[in-house]
Amino acid sequence: MAGQPSLPFELEREIFETVALLHPSAIPTLLRVARRVLIWVEPFLYRVVCASSPPGGLSAKILKSPAFFDNAVHHLLLDGARSTWSQEEARHFLSLCKGILNFGAIGHHSNPTLLPILAEIKVQRVALCLQVLFGEYQLIDLGHRAFHSITHLDIFDRIEHGETIICAQIPTLPCLTHLCLNYDIPWDKIQKLLTDCPRIELLVVLWSLQSASHGREWANNAPIHDMRFASTTFDDYWDDWEKGARGLPNFWSVADIFVAQKRARVIDRNLYWIEDDFVQSCQIPT
Repeated sequence: MAGQPSLPFELEREIFETVALLHPSAIPTLLRVARRVLIWVEPFLYRVVCASSPPGGLSAKILKSPAFFDNAVHHLLLDGARSTWSQEEARHFLSLCKGILNFGAIGHHSNPTLLPILAEIKVQRVALCLQVLFGEYQLIDLGHRAFHSITHLDIFDRIEHGETIICAQIPTLPCLTHLCLNYDIPWDKIQKLLTDCPRIELLVVLWSLQSASHGREWANNAPIHDMRFASTTFDDYWDDWEKGARGLPNFWSVADIFVAQKRARVIDRNLYWIEDDFVQSCQIPT
């Protein structure tokens, strides 16, 4: 009969979902193939949502089918610097997305009102400024339920010699395996974090492209000896974040490969700066 699949449903569904996952730009076309394909594939359209440029029709979908987002969205960026969403709209959307695994927030979309919502979601990866999220530095509390399932913590807070709250609380995170900090962190802070966090597999320090030469010199003169440490640059941070969300190489995956190759003695175990040619070698050919 017309409209009936010529393949078993399970196989047909797997094919369409694989295409949607590998080629997100093809999703709008796939949605028009058949009703059953729309049901299978539409969640992939919203698997990664960046509030700075949300998928077309998102607002209408929220009004029509709020329950749809319960498990559809896995990666959410609330970009308050570029988004047209209000704080209330961003907060409401976050509350709909119970299946988020990877969360980033910046600008006015990052604030203490997110904490009770995040506490109900088992987020595994976060990228944000703790001081902004909690409202002020003295209120930072990594014992909050919002952080109980965090494996990858990327914080934008400046860690300096006198910093006492953040570095003291990071080792208490029960699931943490990956930590990212920014710029020239005092070496004694890095060493103490590596010592106090034996479960950490990777501690990476990021530098902007403009600061790359200073970062390279800083990393190449590291007084520590721990294979779990690495440092590298970023160009457009949130573009890199989105690449990782879509399964493409980003700084996390590149640094993981770097550390794995040090452990395997493919590269010098005392090498800490990830050069551009190594980053390029980790990219997926197009």
